[in-house]
Amino acid sequence: MQLAAYSDGFWSWLLVFARTTGLLFTMPILSAEGVPYRVRAILALFIAGVLYPVVRNFLPATSFDAMPLYILEIASQAFIGVMIGYLLQIVFAAFILAGEFFSIQMGVSFSEVLDPQAQVSIPILGTLKNMIAILLFLSVDFELDGYYVPAYLHVFRALSYSFQQAPTLVLDIQTMGGLLAYVDQAFGVMFMTALRIGLPLTGILFITSVALGVAGKAAPQLNLMNMGLQINVMVGLVILAVLMPVIIPLMRDSFQHMYDVIGEMLNAWPKGAT
Repeated sequence: MQLAAYSDGFWSWLLVFARTTGLLFTMPILSAEGVPYRVRAILALFIAGVLYPVVRNFLPATSFDAMPLYILEIASQAFIGVMIGYLLQIVFAAFILAGEFFSIQMGVSFSEVLDPQAQVSIPILGTLKNMIAILLFLSVDFELDGYYVPAYLHVFRALSYSFQQAPTLVLDIQTMGGLLAYVDQAFGVMFMTALRIGLPLTGILFITSVALGVAGKAAPQLNLMNMGLQINVMVGLVILAVLMPVIIPLMRDSFQHMYDVIGEMLNAWPKGAT
């Protein structure tokens, strides 16, 4: 009897491990190619071990005897973790997109560096925004549901909360439509965040370009058009430094907004799944 209880506990723990693994393999920073799979697997084992006593009462009833159903349950747990991880990735994509707005208007979009997380080349200012986002994600505390901790700790709070609100994945039209709606909302947050961060600098640089064009026509002997790129870069860097105290709170707020989206998605999860 005791052996059977341990066996049932192990199969239930595997459900927690599957969701945790899905999250760690898609969330920002840990999903980077430079992070070894072994590190992610060991971290998933540790987090699943810590979470299991807390969430085991919310887990669906499982039995290894029904092997096909158990495999589907493992896949559904991993899918929920992947969903949470990708929603967080969208926030970082918004910062990179804002950096691309800067780079295009400043005329430095041709200067690209490799993003270690996505393993693709992005404009240098997109990399700068991504690095700032990583620092904010790891070090800056913000309040959510009465807890004042860094953003990465809120990830694991969301993971624990997800077991309570979404113990399993329901494969019906209502659930799938709801998931697509929240993903669409997350992409809307991404573009709005990118615009809020990118528009001030982009607008100022656009005015600078128009002023250079007018001045070049009014005084052709100054040859201002040939100096346009250098002037745009200088003005862009100065404006970026001036606006940084405004941009960083916007970036921090975007994390909070995305956690709100994740919380709304979990709260709206079909109650029939429990």
